[in-house]
Amino acid sequence: MKIVLGADLAMAGGNSPVVGLLKRLRFARAQTDVVHAVPPPTYTGWEYDPVIAPAVLAEAAQRDHEYATEATGKVVAELGGDAKPVVVMGNPTERLMVHADESHADLIAINGTVAGPLVAFLTGSVARGLVIGAHQSVLLARGESEELRPLRAVLATDHSPYSERCITRLTQLWPQGIQHITVLSAFPEERIRAMEPMLPTMAVEPTQAVRETLEVKNKALIEKLSGCFHPMLTTFESRISSLDVHEAIAEAMKDSEAELLILGAHGHSFFERLTLGSVSFRESVFSPYSVLVVRA
Repeated sequence: MKIVLGADLAMAGGNSPVVGLLKRLRFARAQTDVVHAVPPPTYTGWEYDPVIAPAVLAEAAQRDHEYATEATGKVVAELGGDAKPVVVMGNPTERLMVHADESHADLIAINGTVAGPLVAFLTGSVARGLVIGAHQSVLLARGESEELRPLRAVLATDHSPYSERCITRLTQLWPQGIQHITVLSAFPEERIRAMEPMLPTMAVEPTQAVRETLEVKNKALIEKLSGCFHPMLTTFESRISSLDVHEAIAEAMKDSEAELLILGAHGHSFFERLTLGSVSFRESVFSPYSVLVVRA
């Protein structure tokens, strides 16, 4: 498995959330490129001096490259294992995606931040850019990652064909360090009840039928996952929620004491807009916990 870890100068101090989370996830047979993309320096006004500007910019670029090389080396040392440093120049989001494509990476991992609406939509954050544009799965780490604490996760699914492919991809990534996974399915109970007058008479009320169907699908999914994860190391539970999907995720994360949310990049089912259609984007950008967006 190939991982591209996006690094920055702040990570040189150690205790980086994304490094800690990667260690805890323990992806099998992982090879990691620690990539530091240094934005090209720009100085307003210097461009009008054809003699000084090139020298100043070159000196600044060299200095930034040296800082980045030192910082990236420290991240590699902290991460350990089969990791190597890579320093490139350019826009961080673009360079991470290009390197991931060229190296045939399976996952891009970065430190995430909790961004407000204006930051997320107007400034073009790295997390937003990767979730939208990357061809690989994306891991966004938030908060402190205590390596000795068992890792618990919530896996949100709408059981669409694409979601099922994402789950198959998750088993191929094979994170061995997750101790407990809560499989969560949410359905819009209020909207289904509002549709009941237009539906034919049924032996079982529609909301009950949907809940029972999702429960069966969750249990089938757990059986599939149990065959891929080590049964002595990972436990599972099924959770069905009639709340709005974002409320359902927040409640499940709190109740299960989970630190990581796992979901597919997007859904294609009938309930796409009501469940996982744009959930991955919103949760990736705004949620306070770590998120693994799996792309099939």
